[in-house]
Amino acid sequence: MNPDSPTPNARLLRILGVFLSVALFSAAVVFLLPLVFAPRIDTPTGLKYATPSSVDFRISNQNFTALTDVEYACEISKLILANGSAVENAQEVIRGRVRNIPARHAIAARCETSAIITSPVKAAEYKLKITYKPYPWPQQRSVEYRIEAEVNGRGEVTAWKPD
Repeated sequence: MNPDSPTPNARLLRILGVFLSVALFSAAVVFLLPLVFAPRIDTPTGLKYATPSSVDFRISNQNFTALTDVEYACEISKLILANGSAVENAQEVIRGRVRNIPARHAIAARCETSAIITSPVKAAEYKLKITYKPYPWPQQRSVEYRIEAEVNGRGEVTAWKPD
């Protein structure tokens, strides 16, 4: 027997150590990452014919496990016309519910107001609240986003950006 070759017990301990490391890493991915990473909001950019009356967005699940019981509610929090007057009667709340967003997938959604705005705007902003359960955790979590309009010099919405 070569004195430099590992003994069978040392080889078994090395294999057991690798197996334990892989198991701990897998447990962290499944159990800890869903608590750390909330759903992400993606909005379109470079829009030619956008309106402050509605915004399309995607709710993206960045985790390796599903998000369940996903609900979202959005309302317009700020709508100021180019002349400086605020639109007050556009406080409609839009709600949506998705049973499941699979791992590493996204769903499309939309926020809309009851007012149809055709005049130039100075600022527009929606408030979006998402509640969800990150699998395998049974506790419901929530996150809030603001989606703000980028407005050009002519008062047209050119993009939406989440905070």
